[in-house]
Amino acid sequence: MTLVRRCVKFEKEAWGLVVRPRPGGGPDQALVLLRWDEFDEEAEECYERGSVHELEVGGAGHAPTLGPLLVSLGEGGSHPTYDPATGAVYFSPTTWGRDAISKLDASNEVSAVVRGPGPKGQAGRPQSCFNTVFGMVADGDGSLWVNDCSRMHCLDVHSWKATAAAEGPSTCTGWTCLALDPVTGMLLAASNTALCCLHTEDDGWAELLAGDWEESGSIDGSGTAARFTEMFGILPVSGGRLLIADDADLRCMDAGGAVTTLLRGCFKGPEEDDLVGVTQMALLPSGELGAVLRDGSLALISGGDFAPAAQQPIPRLSPASTDRLLSLLAPPAAEEGAGGSSGGDAVTQMGSATASGAVTVRVGNRAFLAHRSVLAAGSEYFARLLAPGGGFEESCAAEVTLPDADPAAFAHLMSYMYGTSLRLPGASSALRTMPPELLRPAAALAWRLSMGGAVAALTPLGIQRKRRSVDPCNDDDEVMSSAVGNGAGNRKHTCSGLTSDVSEAASE
Repeated sequence: MTLVRRCVKFEKEAWGLVVRPRPGGGPDQALVLLRWDEFDEEAEECYERGSVHELEVGGAGHAPTLGPLLVSLGEGGSHPTYDPATGAVYFSPTTWGRDAISKLDASNEVSAVVRGPGPKGQAGRPQSCFNTVFGMVADGDGSLWVNDCSRMHCLDVHSWKATAAAEGPSTCTGWTCLALDPVTGMLLAASNTALCCLHTEDDGWAELLAGDWEESGSIDGSGTAARFTEMFGILPVSGGRLLIADDADLRCMDAGGAVTTLLRGCFKGPEEDDLVGVTQMALLPSGELGAVLRDGSLALISGGDFAPAAQQPIPRLSPASTDRLLSLLAPPAAEEGAGGSSGGDAVTQMGSATASGAVTVRVGNRAFLAHRSVLAAGSEYFARLLAPGGGFEESCAAEVTLPDADPAAFAHLMSYMYGTSLRLPGASSALRTMPPELLRPAAALAWRLSMGGAVAALTPLGIQRKRRSVDPCNDDDEVMSSAVGNGAGNRKHTCSGLTSDVSEAASE
């Protein structure tokens, strides 16, 4: 393929580029975020200003132009990302200290969602857990990953609490860019010279996919035989490929891990002394690759077979399916006096629960009959609670109770425990198909029960949260977030777990 690059410099500097569905329908809409300095003669001070415009691209051979103003910003904006879960674009204001993250909704209204540190001593400015935002990416499932160079944070887009934090690699200044592969769900991050997949399960570790933690260069090759000069941006595209902005060059890693250089010198502004590299890349509705360069200009690359990596929607079970599952695992108790059997009577009809190796788990108004061995194998909580001679009253009891738990959520977790106990394929993926309204209560219950596999399946990107204690008598729901590894010289990097910082929710 023959790639063609063209570059345009607007009157004002481009600082961000993002594509979102067009409000009201039609082809997708590319947005460009601009910034400039404005001098106030009366105050004799210079202030930063910003705006958002639609980017109009006429195709190959035509210079892109700015469409009408969509919204003015009090300051510039950078690192925008579109979140399909909320239908909003999130970005970081370029003047650090006031707002850490702002939101642009479909009606082009802008609001702050996470506050920055603010001037020292300023009232009403809760401390953010960020230092400086270097990039953001939404997973489309309710979470926003934020890279502040030395740490990676995972934010819930509803509560704006930081649910995970991970330190960057210690061999460099930190992570320079991140991306999420919507097909595989992999969180990808790069330092200057190392391209990694971040695994957040267990103790957390960073898998080196290509390049080297310390050695730099511009060498094509497979995996760790490749070398990078300075990576500024990564972007997943179709076919399992990853586009890489390495210094001034466009490179690509294919699905097999082979790195090749596609076009040299394309990420440099039109002037000789312009800065080299990109601040952001995006695939435009025209099929071209757009890149905001570090000098504030915009580069468009055409001629490639680029297409977005399509996110496959997760099939969801209907509420009726959950009702059938509940009826199977925990038949509703019969009306008093109707002559029917309650959940407890069903256990009696089977004989002694303890003697048969079964136990009744009472959740709300439902009674679940389950094998002790299955519960113990699937949940560390139950393993401690039901262990013979474990010192708990419930150890040999015919019935245990889970207060304040959702019966429907427990039904799906119980189904998962039986599936994993029988080693049925697809148990984890089946767990994620439960109705969306049950995902959060099921994840919360899985944490309480110390069901590691279920937590990994239910939380975004498999984040593994560990209970500080699995003492069944301890009702403390405090959890530990696992860190993504750092270190040097090894393909697998590990580090100790970190308790996550919690950011304050923004004011309304």
